[in-house]
Amino acid sequence: MFKTIIRRCFSSSSVAGKHKTKLGILGVPFSKGQTKGGVEEAPDFLRQNGLLAMLQETSRGNLSITDYGNLNYELMDEMKTPPHYKNMKNYNTFMSCNKTLIGKIPEILKEQDQFLCLGGDHAIGFGSVAGHLIHSPNLSLVWIDAHADINLHSTSSSGNIHGMPVSFLLEELRDFWKHAHLDDISPNCLRADQLVYIGLRDIDPYEAYILNKLGIRAYAMDSIDKYGISKIMEMTLDSLDVKNKIHISFDIDALDSRIAPSTGTAVYGGLSLREGIYIVETLSETKRVQGFDLVEVNPSLGTPTDVATTLTASMEILKTACGGYRRCGTYHDIDENLLKNGG
Repeated sequence: MFKTIIRRCFSSSSVAGKHKTKLGILGVPFSKGQTKGGVEEAPDFLRQNGLLAMLQETSRGNLSITDYGNLNYELMDEMKTPPHYKNMKNYNTFMSCNKTLIGKIPEILKEQDQFLCLGGDHAIGFGSVAGHLIHSPNLSLVWIDAHADINLHSTSSSGNIHGMPVSFLLEELRDFWKHAHLDDISPNCLRADQLVYIGLRDIDPYEAYILNKLGIRAYAMDSIDKYGISKIMEMTLDSLDVKNKIHISFDIDALDSRIAPSTGTAVYGGLSLREGIYIVETLSETKRVQGFDLVEVNPSLGTPTDVATTLTASMEILKTACGGYRRCGTYHDIDENLLKNGG
């Protein structure tokens, strides 16, 4: 009877092997993609609150972690704002940081199986994904966010670059960034049919037009309400090329603002924590996730309770994404002598 229960509980679970997964962690304390300070504190805030120990514990020794510290970069003169992009705030800082980040990600992946990029605001999604594309040109991207972040320099009403990073990545939008010299900085592009959004609920009009025009799969909260998260993930996996590695870019504001209040652009009516975990769990089960971003945690916003609530949600997402945690349980290195009858 006991043996039957074990099989039922674990027949579809991930059973960890003997090979330790090598994970590289990089902090990118960048805050110039938007106007609220404090988001640059997030990488060290997560570390100081036990991120590495938590990942080691949940992996049960199946994870080898290298912490690369925080990204250092200098402002580059050649990255000054082109006159065509005068609507964009902090262009020079954004491009200098992301150019450095683009070079760093392939270096990490030469040594590690996976990487975790800790933001900072979501403007770093450009450098993280673009760097990943240099290492793995055949890449699928799942962008989990309340916002589409696909504005162009000409369509953004705020000029905040954390609302633009996806537009820098897409092959179909490259002609709109001729003065950014992306062919030199980020030579490999992402195809629009390998981009999937999950959790959208605050989309600008021009963003909605771009999503529709390019036929991008965008599962907003109304779709999740209609079909349920299980069906959404089934459709997501069906759309991703099985030969591709997967990059997950997770903005903490994808979660409902009651679950993750300490973020710069919180929006009501978002994903539950269970839905967020299910998304990451399902993608991780493919064994193709090679890069993960967690962005827009801002420990300077909200009450101490808000910050603690956001921290808890972040840790739950990260232990599932990177620590190998599964709600159904996992097992490895079991001493079967302890399960013999008559002991």
